Amino acid sequence: MDLACVENLANSCIAKRDRGIFNDIRVINNLLNDEVFYIPNCDYFKTVQNDVQPFMRKVVTTWMMEVCEEQMCEDQLLPLAINLMDRFLCVCAIKRQQLQLLGATCLLISSKIRTTNILPIDLLCAYTDYSVTYEHIVSWELLVLSKLQWNISAVTGFDYIDQVIERCSWGSENSLLRRHAHTLVSICYTGAIIGRCVAMHESTVPNTLYKYVGFRFDPAWQLEMS
Repeated sequence: MDLACVENLANSCIAKRDRGIFNDIRVINNLLNDEVFYIPNCDYFKTVQNDVQPFMRKVVTTWMMEVCEEQMCEDQLLPLAINLMDRFLCVCAIKRQQLQLLGATCLLISSKIRTTNILPIDLLCAYTDYSVTYEHIVSWELLVLSKLQWNISAVTGFDYIDQVIERCSWGSENSLLRRHAHTLVSICYTGAIIGRCVAMHESTVPNTLYKYVGFRFDPAWQLEMS
């Protein structure tokens, strides 16, 4: 019996627009309500980490973004990987020499959750210039999962992009809008602000979303559907 997989994984398949998802306000409300459980709950640079500095996070997250770009990973991989890294840093102190190892491990975990093509461990080791080994990443994968209590399917900025675009009348005006939005989300996740965020009450999340993007979601509104 031939058990060889003949699927072509070179190109990812994007699902067509589902009116049941984009016409139901409960979807965006659930995202907003669930997001608060996956926001880093402290400024870990001040309260947890003694050896890791904000600029180090910037260097490592930029490296993670470059790995994703070079490997042409799906856009949703990076935001989840950085979210996992930030949440881990909130609960476990590490040395600065271990930060890239943590980044590589989070890329591995995220690739298993959010993409069809898993990033091979050997490849991640090569991207670190072999400063970490296969065994290091394997052991740290279990460490990260245990520290996060296996709660790794987080809501990220990527999850809001289609919800916003599909609900706005201007969403279909520019074919590059979605591409630019994905790029912006990735760049924002590599910045210092995300790494220093604190826990937010669920009622403040919609107001924060309105403050930065000028769009407020309210169940009482009849949003115009594109």
